[in-house]
Amino acid sequence: MIWHRLKLTVVAGTILILAVLAAATAALVARWEDATRHAADAALERSARAVENALNRQLLQVHGALASLPTLLAAAKASPQGPLAAELLRGLNFQTLAFRDLMLVAPDGTILASARARGGRRTLPVAERPRGREAAALIGPVRNPVTGDWSIYLMRTVPGWNEVFAVAEVPVPTLMQLLAETGVDPGVRIQVERPNGQLVGSLPHDEVETGVVRSHAVGMREPDGTAFVAAMPGGGDLLAVVRASLHGNLRVVLTTPLDGVLAPWRRDSARVVVASVIGGLLVAAFAGALVLALGQRERTEEERARSAAILANAVEAMSDGFAMWDEHDRLVTCNQRYRDLFSRIAHFLTPGERFEDILRKGIEVGQYPEAAADVEAFVAERLHWHRNGTGGIERLLPDGRWVLMTERLTADGGIVGIRTDVTELKTALADLAQANARATEAAAEARRQNIALRERESRIRFLAHHDDLTGLPNRVLFRERVADALDSAFDQGGQLALLYLDLDRFKDVNDTLGHPVGDALLRAAAERLIACVASPQLVARLSGDEFAVISLAPRQPEAAEELSRRIIEVLAEPYAVLGHAISISVSVGISVAPGAGADADTLLKHADLALYQAKARGRGTHCVFEAAMDVHLRARLEMELDLSQALAKGQLELAYQPIFAVASGRLCGFEALLRWNHPRRGLIDPAAFVPLAEESRAIVEIGAWAMRRAMADAAGFPEHLRFAINLSPIQIGVGDIVATVRDALADTGVAPGRIELEITETALFAQDQPNFEILHGLRQAGVRIVLDDFGTGYSSLARLRLLPLDKIKIDRSFVHDAGSQSSSEAIIEAIAALAARLGMATTAEGIETQGQWEMVRRARCTEAQGFLLGRPCSAREAAALAAAAAAPPAFTGCTPAGLPAPGS
Repeated sequence: MIWHRLKLTVVAGTILILAVLAAATAALVARWEDATRHAADAALERSARAVENALNRQLLQVHGALASLPTLLAAAKASPQGPLAAELLRGLNFQTLAFRDLMLVAPDGTILASARARGGRRTLPVAERPRGREAAALIGPVRNPVTGDWSIYLMRTVPGWNEVFAVAEVPVPTLMQLLAETGVDPGVRIQVERPNGQLVGSLPHDEVETGVVRSHAVGMREPDGTAFVAAMPGGGDLLAVVRASLHGNLRVVLTTPLDGVLAPWRRDSARVVVASVIGGLLVAAFAGALVLALGQRERTEEERARSAAILANAVEAMSDGFAMWDEHDRLVTCNQRYRDLFSRIAHFLTPGERFEDILRKGIEVGQYPEAAADVEAFVAERLHWHRNGTGGIERLLPDGRWVLMTERLTADGGIVGIRTDVTELKTALADLAQANARATEAAAEARRQNIALRERESRIRFLAHHDDLTGLPNRVLFRERVADALDSAFDQGGQLALLYLDLDRFKDVNDTLGHPVGDALLRAAAERLIACVASPQLVARLSGDEFAVISLAPRQPEAAEELSRRIIEVLAEPYAVLGHAISISVSVGISVAPGAGADADTLLKHADLALYQAKARGRGTHCVFEAAMDVHLRARLEMELDLSQALAKGQLELAYQPIFAVASGRLCGFEALLRWNHPRRGLIDPAAFVPLAEESRAIVEIGAWAMRRAMADAAGFPEHLRFAINLSPIQIGVGDIVATVRDALADTGVAPGRIELEITETALFAQDQPNFEILHGLRQAGVRIVLDDFGTGYSSLARLRLLPLDKIKIDRSFVHDAGSQSSSEAIIEAIAALAARLGMATTAEGIETQGQWEMVRRARCTEAQGFLLGRPCSAREAAALAAAAAAPPAFTGCTPAGLPAPGS
């Protein structure tokens, strides 16, 4: 518990430190952001004041010139349209660079006089006029037709001249150039606007917007000289300042993108956050390491306590007496066996007692009768022996038992004592010579163990590259030899063939006759295989019943095919194995280098493909790899993939084939048959996909679904009809089939006695004892058990009578051959008679002709099914047949004429 609290404290402390670090980082970043914003606001406001001052100075010069003009004109007594007025205007225009032109303009905008010579009559758009003698109006911006530049015009009334106006033309580029010289920071945009949002000029220059009245211009805000955030037209935010000029119709607007202002803050904040995260990770890593260290210490302490408990238990469980003394010769502990041996001093054996005191007390109570002659000499001799640990001594106890006492010194100065009851040993060994013989034997045993150890090490080295059962090279060594053989063949410009062998039906032998027989069969097959090959070094056992051979003959694949035929012939000869006569065949796949591959893995893969093709052709054959086999493999893999998704996509369905009672001809049940309705391939034959499902173990899920579906359908049928459901050997060997059946029965509510589980001979007669337990478990669940395809496997009649079977299903091969082979009909009659004697029913499969129907009637089979009687149909059609309780078509005249009704 203390270690748990320490770990919790470390975790809590770490969380607190990380929280403080995160809060401090957030506060620092926020303060930096505020400082950056304030600094940017102040800088922009300073720049705005500088631009405002520059604009005001320029406007004051213009206003000064316009204000002095009336006095000069009056003094010169010049008329508005006279040459003297134009001369005065040119003089004033020459004296200052604040404006480009100085003009006298009539109320209708006609230019009466100008500082610059003009050709033809020109007018100005006088839309706004001064509102007093000292007031100035602003016109523009207007594009100058002569220069093409944008200009603004400042206009004042000339007193006494019948509303003649003095006008000064200020080019916008000149004005903006003046403002650019105020030293505004890069990235700051300067705009001169009118209060209605009309842009007079900007830096950088915006030709498109100049002169345009913008409804959402920044300059329309009331000028207060303080920075504020405004939205950019194209998205984003601007930091802006609006200041009014001396002329009420002009305002100065300075803007800068807020992202640019905050960029240094974001960069520095990112660094601080990264540093904070790194610091947090370091703190977390340190805390994690500390927690791990505490956990390790906790486990160490627990292991130490557990070891101490184990040691105590081990000491108590010892068959010998055990005692331990510390460096001061005080008793530390002793086990109950020690107390039992020295029962007279048992109550003195308490921790802390000195050995000498216990010894003397034992002498007093008669524990050591040999001390009676000389107590002190006995005590001295025992103490010397005890403290020096000089080997073992034997002592006779008062009860007549002999005890071998041995003492050993420990590293810390303590003593460990072992007391072994050697009474029986003393009786058996009469003298010291026999004891020496035992010592000699012990030494010999040590030497034998040493030899055995070296043999085991040699065996381990051997097994690293060889198969333990056959002694042949294993896959690892075989791949190395294939690689060496390939290098040699390629260097000499030759070829190499690899033969991949698989013993056909070996699993059936292994399951029915047991693993010892299977192992002996593998050894015998390996010996025959070695005899067929030039060198045993060219043969290997890859796994299970699979072997491989390297063929180095010059002509390939002819030589490999010839070798394959010889191997198939030799291995097909009957075997006598542990009292069993066994016949098996072998299939061979061949790949030839370099055409089928240039490395061991590729050759093995292609030989395996050829082996698969050979098995598909009927087993006991050989096949040479061809490139087209890859296509077949891909098709098979595609079908496997589709099959893995078929159940989820609802492509699997059940068909029900009716089963009829032979004696009455009445419907007595159905067999549930799996169907795969593929959306692209159509209805796929179960023989094509069920083996794939069994190989991939998908049959477990599919079979469970089929069982549950069939039971659910059966619940809706009349009570007297039974439903047969096939069980794959994989379903029996993988998972808890008994629990699966019980759950399905409980979920569907169908009566267990109506369900028949059909199990093949291969699955039923496997030697593994759990299969028998599974059968009894299924019987206890209440379902009926049927032996399917009887007569095609390795059925043992002795075991058949011991199994909880309800029915035997006669394989359709016997029914099919009954018309041409009288022996098949005799076998059917024998099976039916045997089943009847054993109290079992029989079902004949594959009834397709009238003759077969007559034959199973004569054989007195209990039930029959087949295309003659009824084809597999949907659940709805099966329900209709059950509702009608009709006889099969064979009894209604719907099949070939002449088929008799039952009982006729």
